[in-house]
Amino acid sequence: MPMNNRISGHIIRCIGLAVFLLSTAIPTGVGHAGRRVKGEWLLPKYYPDGFDGWGRIDTITANTVVIGDTVLGLSPQVESRTPTKKYATSAYFKPGNLVGFITNSRNEVISLWLIKE
Repeated sequence: MPMNNRISGHIIRCIGLAVFLLSTAIPTGVGHAGRRVKGEWLLPKYYPDGFDGWGRIDTITANTVVIGDTVLGLSPQVESRTPTKKYATSAYFKPGNLVGFITNSRNEVISLWLIKE
């Protein structure tokens, strides 16, 4: 019996460590379903009250954006906003930019919001 208790204890510690490591691996700024996040930024009135996620752009193409090491698809109808342009093009968004985003039910970005620091 003592051997089974040691094995059970080891398994429980391994599972606990795995859960801890997975929970710390989730990028900050990436929102969770149904919950909007809002930073401490001064934003124009036409910006939303919160975002599904936010972070720095690593790369951006016509179909995808990588924000904080998280790859997100861009909706074909993605809308872009900046603090000075209510309707902007994706040309305003570059690697290193701080952005907020809103996603649809397929986890595609439907709007991308430039945040000035």
